[in-house]
Amino acid sequence: MFVVIRIKTVENIAEVVYYQLAPLGFDSIMEEESMYVENVISDSSEKTIWITSVEEENYNEKEVKEILDNYQSQNLLTYSINKEEKQNWNKKWEENFQPIRLEYNEGNKLEKKCIIRADFHEAEPDFEHEIIVTPKMSFGTGHHQTTRLMLGHQFEINHKNKVVLDAGSGTGILAIMAAKLGAKEVFACDVEDWSVENSLENAERNNLKIDSKHGTAKVFQGKKFDILLANINKNVLLEEMPLYNELLEETGTLVLSGFHNNDIKDIQQRAEEFGWLVAKQTEETPWCSLRLIKNSSEL
Repeated sequence: MFVVIRIKTVENIAEVVYYQLAPLGFDSIMEEESMYVENVISDSSEKTIWITSVEEENYNEKEVKEILDNYQSQNLLTYSINKEEKQNWNKKWEENFQPIRLEYNEGNKLEKKCIIRADFHEAEPDFEHEIIVTPKMSFGTGHHQTTRLMLGHQFEINHKNKVVLDAGSGTGILAIMAAKLGAKEVFACDVEDWSVENSLENAERNNLKIDSKHGTAKVFQGKKFDILLANINKNVLLEEMPLYNELLEETGTLVLSGFHNNDIKDIQQRAEEFGWLVAKQTEETPWCSLRLIKNSSEL
């Protein structure tokens, strides 16, 4: 069973609330079809329903309600909390999954870099890359800003013949993209067993092979990676930075997301402890992403 929270609010508030809930075990947040949640909460029609969940045994009622009640007292949201089988509401979301098209203006030309779609969507061959996913219960479909930010970095990084790790892989989109960009070996890990299964299924669906394991990046201790991708959250990133430093080659690249712009200073300071410096910062307010490289002058 899962504890499922439905929050009726505007998008920017939903993201801020999720940012506070993520360290409490909530794995993702997504907009829910209004017809499915009709009459769950009644409020302004300008707001929409956002849904997030946590396994029942990991639910901290006191901390969760403190966060939500703070925003509700300011009339920024209303919410409901229920126990449900996660598949019930996630299936509805899957049915309404729309393709994500990643397009970039480069000079006077529109570069159609990648389309992320389900297998029941029409193919669009004018895109350079295509990723077909069945998201199931995993996070990472390209709809969230952090996934798009991470992919944006990947398009600019040379993956050819590189060894890549996607830490906190969700659906495996970043790992799949690494393989499509020419990586020699691609590894992935996630703390949710269904995400591991889903990432392997999605890789197979795209005729690719990745090595996905259950757990944190620690399951790959002893290996070395040229590129490490981690789209998680601030607290996990700060905690695992020593591990990322251990896993990465001295000339490697570290790409991070899952945090807000006001967290950049903390992330950057932690990275600098291990000699990693910001090579590029990208942002889809309020979410941010950093690409880091080793400070070669200190090697």
